[in-house]
Amino acid sequence: MLNTVLSLVIYLTAIYVAWWALMPVKWDKLLNQVKSPQAAVLRVLVAVVFGSLIAQFFLEYIRLAQALAPLQ
Repeated sequence: MLNTVLSLVIYLTAIYVAWWALMPVKWDKLLNQVKSPQAAVLRVLVAVVFGSLIAQFFLEYIRLAQALAPLQ
């Protein structure tokens, strides 16, 4: 149960950090209609993809660190 809650918190935090990091991107140079709903969905999807990658990295790091703990 605790691992599940921790995973959810890490995923949501990583997605938020990815969203925050993508804020300064000049989307008008990449997209024709920056204010369209499709552009908003694209920004959310990009944040979710990057956030998921970041969260997977940290969760895997935690898992490996826990696996190494009994070796000490």
